[in-house]
Amino acid sequence: MTQPKTALQSIIYTHEEGQAQPTLSVLDQLLLPHTKKYVPVTNVEDAWSVIRTMQVRGAPLIAIVACLGLAVDLCSSNKESYASVGEVVRVVEEKSEYLRTSRPTAVNLFNALDEMIEAVRAVVDRDDVSAVLDAVVKHAEMMLARDVADNEAIGAFGADALLGDGSFSNSGIRMVTICNTGSLATAGFGTALGVARELQRRGKLESITALETRPYNQGSRLTAFEILEEEMPGGMLICDSAAATLMKNKGVDACVVGADRVCADGSTANKIGTYQLAIVAKAHNVPFYVASPFTTLDVSLRSGSDIEIEERPSAELIETSRAPKAMSCWNPAFDVTPPDLISGIITEKGVILPGPNGVFDVVGFVKNNGGNISSVDNISSLAPSDYSEQSCTSLPAYIEKNAPLVMTVLEASSASDLSAIEMGDGNLNLVFIVTNNANGKKIIVKQALPYVRCVGESWPLTLDRANFEYQALSVQFALCPKLTPKVHYFLRSDALMIMDYIAPPNIILRKGLIAGIKYPTLSQDLGEFCARTLFGTSAFKLSASEMRKECKFWVTNTEMCALTETVVFREPYINAPNNRWTSPQLDNDKKMIEEDVQLKVAASKLNKKFITQSQALLHGDLHTGSVMCSPADGQTFVIDPEFAFYGPMGFDVGAIIANLFLNYVSQRGHNNSPGYDEWVLEQVVILWNTFEATFCQLWNDPAEHTGDAYHRSLFTDESSLIACQQAFMREIFVDALGFCGMKMLRRIVGIAHVEDLESIEDPDVRAICERHGLEVAKELIKNASKYENINDVVTMVASKTVTK
Repeated sequence: MTQPKTALQSIIYTHEEGQAQPTLSVLDQLLLPHTKKYVPVTNVEDAWSVIRTMQVRGAPLIAIVACLGLAVDLCSSNKESYASVGEVVRVVEEKSEYLRTSRPTAVNLFNALDEMIEAVRAVVDRDDVSAVLDAVVKHAEMMLARDVADNEAIGAFGADALLGDGSFSNSGIRMVTICNTGSLATAGFGTALGVARELQRRGKLESITALETRPYNQGSRLTAFEILEEEMPGGMLICDSAAATLMKNKGVDACVVGADRVCADGSTANKIGTYQLAIVAKAHNVPFYVASPFTTLDVSLRSGSDIEIEERPSAELIETSRAPKAMSCWNPAFDVTPPDLISGIITEKGVILPGPNGVFDVVGFVKNNGGNISSVDNISSLAPSDYSEQSCTSLPAYIEKNAPLVMTVLEASSASDLSAIEMGDGNLNLVFIVTNNANGKKIIVKQALPYVRCVGESWPLTLDRANFEYQALSVQFALCPKLTPKVHYFLRSDALMIMDYIAPPNIILRKGLIAGIKYPTLSQDLGEFCARTLFGTSAFKLSASEMRKECKFWVTNTEMCALTETVVFREPYINAPNNRWTSPQLDNDKKMIEEDVQLKVAASKLNKKFITQSQALLHGDLHTGSVMCSPADGQTFVIDPEFAFYGPMGFDVGAIIANLFLNYVSQRGHNNSPGYDEWVLEQVVILWNTFEATFCQLWNDPAEHTGDAYHRSLFTDESSLIACQQAFMREIFVDALGFCGMKMLRRIVGIAHVEDLESIEDPDVRAICERHGLEVAKELIKNASKYENINDVVTMVASKTVTK
């Protein structure tokens, strides 16, 4: 075949009928716009070199050149030189692995080579070397033809998206782009620049502005070249730093850029400078679209933080900027644009738009359009091939088959004895009650899903959180058995755990507090739980080597920590699509949070502490929804530690105090008995005092204080020990107050709220309660260190009365 002709040809590929060996040459884009020179590619080494040195660039073109280069390479050898079909397959795999190393950020390259290997494996059963070699060539040629057709489809979908509701019926689009995404970046037509080409076809392109795209100047060298070659209307070149001024002074209708990789959450990696262009577009209310082939949708990566960003040699930046040769440089080739800055993702199969909650369902789009299901099902190793999601119908047989010990606990003889119901409104997991209908005995089954349940498959989440929860429950049960449910069964591949059923009248603490129930030992129990679990997993109890071993394991619970960092420490303080609040009543309050620099600095310091301070094994999400209790002595049970990790002790203590404060501020919206709000505040005082006293009691006991932290040999007299304890507990106290404020604020203006406030039907009353909570939260985040004791804090909370 010969490739389709376009005005500009980035590659020249020929393989006519009767031609023994295909030929491939690539346009040396480093020499443009002044010199047109084609470089021959005769083997994979040549292909690797032209990709690596950026003689060819652009995610689609890189993939095409790699596959065509592989085809040319294999055909250059005599087929008799291959001993067997197996040897051909091995050579294809080895050469593909070598080509992958040329540009690690470009997912198209990886996908194309994977597709090529699958095409080869599909014909190995013929046991014919010629058939395998022919499959490589034909598949590479199919990719070439497909790329042009796909680009034209991207252009059509993109033009439709930009023209939208017809508001441009009498005028054209003023478009801005960065880097080069036209015929020189693809086999023909282009992606983002292809959208401009399609608008030009329709007579709807008023102007096209190219950013120069430092340091390689792909915009000034290549895109400007294409604009002139294609005689696009209103063509203009600006320096990268002029985009904001252009939008402000001349006006822009849309930004359209390419992408080398699109993650499951909609984050996109593209040429360095794209991220700042997206920020500028957001600030000027200019729609920002990403145009890229379906093959760039890499749902194996949850977010942009998982993308490997290629860093180019310093010499490239030195040479192109004329900087002193001795100057130190940082030269990343790409940056990542977060999904909240993106208006839509244009592919040849359609446009992915954010849902009502602002989230891109990239995973769903891939599935619905015939994407690689095995890739989707293994997002960051989330769902093993033998993962089996359970239901009320399937659970009885599952337990009989897999968990004989549970059958013994239930005193059941067969699956027919059992029934299951789903319970709860959890944000993340499935939770079932399984009952032996003959005797009424019950157990709880909890199964993790490979995504955030309250959002959907657009927010994938690791199944390993179930293993971390199981491990954490085991540790907590060993340290504090009377307050922790016992686990009877766990299967990691199914992320499924079976544990004690906590029988009525025990209920979720949050619901009890909303109903005005008083619990006689609630705060003592929670204070003791925090003290025993935090002390027992810290360097107070563990040796330095044991501590490091534990940290090494728990530090791998990265996705749950990342979720916390996103929804607690970052999103509530910015304009993020996941945020929600009582509107319009709290609109100004939310704006003030985003503009409060002191607040954001204090929140950032707490975030740093959360990331860097590994003091003890935390529950990680200790709130009134993760506690069950009844109004009887000692009837308190802490559940759901799937966010467990080694972090600052004050985080757990602050989290549970935050939820008590949130209940307190909600009381004017509930019809509880007089004085109940004061009882709630009393629980905060009791909880902290119990925690402090129990922790110091453990510290004083030589049988408990066996670790290397504050080694006992250093504090042999009582006075020095007391002084040391006071200083340490002061540090934990201040941390707890700061984290308390963070937890309160995020539950009012972040993604996940609390029923205490959400159940208040009158939005005006609810807003007053929430504003009270926000005032307390901001005070604690910014001024935690000024409070000497917990009584002073409670007094402050009670005094911040809000009337409107």
